[in-house]
Amino acid sequence: MQTFIAVCLALIVAELAVMIAVFVVTMLKLKQAAQAVEVAAYRVDQEVLSFGDSLRSSWGSALKTLLSAGLSVFRR
Repeated sequence: MQTFIAVCLALIVAELAVMIAVFVVTMLKLKQAAQAVEVAAYRVDQEVLSFGDSLRSSWGSALKTLLSAGLSVFRR
């Protein structure tokens, strides 16, 4: 009976060790994915800022005026 209990305890400990290892690997991959999302969000933010700056420039204001004039024609 003691042998059976010892084998069961060894299997439980081995299973727990495998589960901890899988959890650690999953958390490391999740950290990498989060870092990739952070980099992508930063790049999108930079693109939005540069697009906003171009709209504030002279070409952007001319385009905005042209667009608003075009939309006013279509609203009639």
